[in-house]
Amino acid sequence: MADELIPIRLSHLLGHSGVGAIVRGANGLVVVQDTRQWTDRQGLSAGKLIPYVERVRAALGIEEQLREPPVAKELANGQVDGPCVPATRFPSWMRCPSCGAMYRWPWRQDQPDHAPHCNNQDCKYRPKLEQVTWVLAHSNGYLADVPWHFLAHQGSRDPSQRNCKVQDQLRLIERGYEERILRCGACGVGARFRGDERVGFGQGRKQPWTKDDLVPPMEAGDEGDNEQAQVLVINDTRVYVPVAASVLVIPPESRVRKGTVVDRLYRNSGDRSRIDGARTPLARKGIIRTLATEYRCTSNDIELALADLDRGYPLYGENLTPGQLRESEFKAFLEVLPDQREDEDLVTRNRSNEWRELASAEDSNSEVRKFVDCVRHLVRVDRLKAVKVFKGFNRLGGEQIVPPDIVGETDWLPAIELYGEGIFLALDESRLKAWEQTPAVVLRLNRLLPRFAQSGRDTPNPLTTRFMLLHTLSHLLMRQIESEGGYPAASLIERIYCSSAPEPMAGILIHVAVPDIAGSLGGLAELSEPRRFLGILIRALEHSRWCSLDPVCSEHEGQGPGLLNRAACHACALVPEPACEYGNTLLDRGFVKDDATNGLPSFFGIT
Repeated sequence: MADELIPIRLSHLLGHSGVGAIVRGANGLVVVQDTRQWTDRQGLSAGKLIPYVERVRAALGIEEQLREPPVAKELANGQVDGPCVPATRFPSWMRCPSCGAMYRWPWRQDQPDHAPHCNNQDCKYRPKLEQVTWVLAHSNGYLADVPWHFLAHQGSRDPSQRNCKVQDQLRLIERGYEERILRCGACGVGARFRGDERVGFGQGRKQPWTKDDLVPPMEAGDEGDNEQAQVLVINDTRVYVPVAASVLVIPPESRVRKGTVVDRLYRNSGDRSRIDGARTPLARKGIIRTLATEYRCTSNDIELALADLDRGYPLYGENLTPGQLRESEFKAFLEVLPDQREDEDLVTRNRSNEWRELASAEDSNSEVRKFVDCVRHLVRVDRLKAVKVFKGFNRLGGEQIVPPDIVGETDWLPAIELYGEGIFLALDESRLKAWEQTPAVVLRLNRLLPRFAQSGRDTPNPLTTRFMLLHTLSHLLMRQIESEGGYPAASLIERIYCSSAPEPMAGILIHVAVPDIAGSLGGLAELSEPRRFLGILIRALEHSRWCSLDPVCSEHEGQGPGLLNRAACHACALVPEPACEYGNTLLDRGFVKDDATNGLPSFFGIT
């Protein structure tokens, strides 16, 4: 089969279409190969190195470099220019939709087009073949073709049928809407195919595109149901679960001046190695003069830049604590930076003073003052940059995360830079402490905690009333922003900043982020202007009071995945999956609105 260039968004390549995922192209299904194959003609990593991510790496606790995926172009003559992310045609079985005859790797034959036709002489129509849509997945992250021959023969009591070795006369016959019969034309055996069988993985390859990594016998799945692999349809969410993390770039890395001498030296490790490799002072001066000519600067500029690098540019020795991700971001939004430039990677305008002035305005009333007092900080985010890092994937809900290179030996991870804008707000801490200690509020959370523990989730840790309030409020605001601001909710992203100790946090960031350095058009940041945001907040809170599915929704003890939502459904609080950090779970309007029946107070004092 001829090569096919499948266009794909980089953000998808680090998500549901990442390494190990099954992707649909124009001519069939393919599985994305691991990062060891993302190379140029010299066998080197083709992705561009992403600079100024020391804080990102420290926050995520990773030592690997971060590189962008390679991007190829299709020329006018149909040729592919540049390295690309390779993929392998998979599943390797195709089936005739008319007679059910099955073929393995039919595209390897000399076929005139991408979709071979059925060549079964008994087939009346001989249509184009279609790839089967079932795979075999293992909780250790392995993926393989369904063992069709084994499934067809395993239930037979006839020794001659069980010992049948003919592999190329299988047929998958559909009877009615759901019934399927798997039949061998050589021995006549037949078996019902449900599409959810559990079998041993066997000693095949761990991934369809790898060659020298057979699964050891002890992991083949013959000793118990816990080790068995499962047949799944390719669009089952258990087939592939990407593991990625997104981190915002904050000062000092966000304030780096692009294009300066120190910036160019920082990015070009080869030039620094040339200087460091000079054997004599005279040779070093000669290299610096050469670089000064290339950089169009003076030798003194090079020396000053080198001194800056020796002092630890761009962090200058700042101690980075692994895991302190949200805490540092929260502080960055509250800190007013002097002389911000428009080309920085984090440009904020604190609107908290103007926000508080709304409470004393002539046209304000007690309700307006109540809403204003509940929000302590309001920040307009004109520009931000997020770095999304792909850590790997898992299958069947297994705990083992398969790294992007499968073997865990390469020194880099795929990542992309996303640019955008947003709105940041932080609730009043003193009011929040008083509200979250109310017995009725604590009791409502306690009813949810056992289900949260059973789910095996480790975020947030711990689950608190303030988190439930922040998360639900975030969803209500996103739905209202979609209604008033013209942004589809699927384009919005939330970040929840929640902690009671040692540093209290109660913040929400709602932003957009796209892989374009120009970012978005500024419409979302405009919504953070105090008067306009006040209207959005009031209407979002009003909508929290009633759902079209009430009273059922409000009185629900548990709904959604794992029953981890209470008063939250598609009619009131759920948003498109890409917008939510927590899979549309851990939501409850009861923490936002009041409930007079149970004595549950609203944080915002809605009556």
